Amino acid sequence: MSNLVEKISLWQLYIIIICFQIGSAALVGIGNDAKQDAWIAVILATLIGIFIVLYYVFLLSRLPGKNIFEIYVFCFGKWVGKLITLLYVIYFFYLSARVLRDFCELLVSTIFEFTPIEVICITMMLVIIYMLQHGLEVLGRTSEVFFPYVVTFIVTTGLGIWFSGGLEFHHLLPVLSNGLGPIFKAIFPQLLTFPFGEAIAFTVIIVYVGKTKKVGRVSAAAVLTSGLLLTYGSLVQIATLGIDLKERANFPLLSASREISLLSFIERVDLIIVFFVMFGIIVKVSIFFYGGLKGLELITKRPYRTMTIPMGTIIGFLTVVISNNFVEHIEEGLKFVPLYMHIPFQFVFPAIVLPILLWKTKKKQEKESSL
Repeated sequence: MSNLVEKISLWQLYIIIICFQIGSAALVGIGNDAKQDAWIAVILATLIGIFIVLYYVFLLSRLPGKNIFEIYVFCFGKWVGKLITLLYVIYFFYLSARVLRDFCELLVSTIFEFTPIEVICITMMLVIIYMLQHGLEVLGRTSEVFFPYVVTFIVTTGLGIWFSGGLEFHHLLPVLSNGLGPIFKAIFPQLLTFPFGEAIAFTVIIVYVGKTKKVGRVSAAAVLTSGLLLTYGSLVQIATLGIDLKERANFPLLSASREISLLSFIERVDLIIVFFVMFGIIVKVSIFFYGGLKGLELITKRPYRTMTIPMGTIIGFLTVVISNNFVEHIEEGLKFVPLYMHIPFQFVFPAIVLPILLWKTKKKQEKESSL
């Protein structure tokens, strides 16, 4: 089973990228530093995010069939390459635990108030372990099934609030009242690194896409789509809650959805929000988890499926102990993680490897052509 050749289609890649980037970003809200101009910051970050994902695709195109870990080994040698890979493994596993904690906090604070967070964490990890144990294709096929529901719920949530009279568009004004400064502050480093820079995880996935020539266009289209959906969500949250309530709410989209009240019986749609957020979280945790497992596979030379259960157990434990409470968890995610984890792994290492990769692949091509 571990030797099966894994493949996902371009359509599945498109869906997975969208669900991945919406994931926890839709849950916790983004761009708060830009105040009522958060939606502008998300649009600009999306455009930059397209270039980021195209850069990652370009790196992979220089050494076809190799993932980012194999590229590091190719460029830096066996020992240094494996050391960098190990750092990425820790990074991906840590992000798996962070994202899973986001969702566990949502459930504990809204629906399962008397359920221990450990129970929710273990249940989610069992689902993810089972999925990855059966291969990347299962994640792709599952995404195809649930994707239409996710998009429908996002769009209809905004429409439901509108028809309920909950949208107050004056909350979006004045536009650019403080100039571009707050927008740039919101974009760097937070919006660039979360969620768009997190596409670094797909440098492990893209090599399993069947038609590699169209990967760049499909990936860019997926980032654009997810960016538009996040912009839509940001507009809905600001117009419904106002900037003060949006900043104070732990889960602004959930708070905004509580304004829905139609025909005297359609209200309290919390479960719908939790459903589409849940699937986005499952996809995001699965991709990070898979990336870490593939890194371990390179280091240990053992099939990643043999490590899903022990590593999944570690991530489940880390999810619970990663912070004492939700406030500490968010504070760490806003201040420590972007600067000291996201930027090195999303931008510094990929930037350093590019000139070495271009030089080594050029030498390789010259050597092959001379034979």
